[in-house]
Amino acid sequence: MDKGTEPTVRGRTRTVEEWARWRGMTVETLVWRLEHGWEAPDAVLVPVRPAAASVVVTAFGRTLTPGEWERENGVPATLIGKRIKLGWTPEDAVSRPVRSKRTARTVTVGGETLAVHEWSERTGIPAAVISSRLSIGWTPERAVSEPIRKRRGTGRQGVVIGGERLTIREWSERTGIPANVISNRLNRGWTPERAVGTPVRKRRGPKPDRSPTVREWSERTGIPANIIYVRLSRGWTLERAVGTPVRPRRDA
Repeated sequence: MDKGTEPTVRGRTRTVEEWARWRGMTVETLVWRLEHGWEAPDAVLVPVRPAAASVVVTAFGRTLTPGEWERENGVPATLIGKRIKLGWTPEDAVSRPVRSKRTARTVTVGGETLAVHEWSERTGIPAAVISSRLSIGWTPERAVSEPIRKRRGTGRQGVVIGGERLTIREWSERTGIPANVISNRLNRGWTPERAVGTPVRKRRGPKPDRSPTVREWSERTGIPANIIYVRLSRGWTLERAVGTPVRPRRDA
């Protein structure tokens, strides 16, 4: 496959290079998706994860960019941004030493080895989904290349468990698990049995002087934390970001 290949999407036919330019992605990413079984509409229309916006952080009476704080204190700029989003105080975010952690998991596909988050950036599939697929035995190539699709049996036809078919709302009423949590679990690849049978983890309430972190909202609502981050970065209100269920994409 080369730049001259002409996929058809929504009735329009353009070259790979033209589609990539129109969607703001690299030709390499689009070609990779098509070569690994993505249908043309998915390959072209699924966005590549957006890069984090530039910010400044005010701490200890000074205002610097994360990169400038990194040069002063040795805390990676990307980690500073994540800490701020998780509710850390600016002073802690820019100064607390980084704890040692395990090396990022890598995945080899077609002779190319990348970290899970790098495959995520290339394919548009969330890193958490890739990791989950690998943990349940998917092959690396399938884990990083198969588009996320709407699961059968999760819409109006209901969810079937043990031969019994109920709607998501009915399973919610029976189990006490919120319907939006069950729906989001299914959209993230959970089996129906696990989605309606796993209790929502109870967490101690946040301290009175602070709001729940994005991660706490994610665990409370079932909406992936990275999706909440993206919604907030696009100007959504917090109520809308944590209260709007994730819509499964329609199959092309």
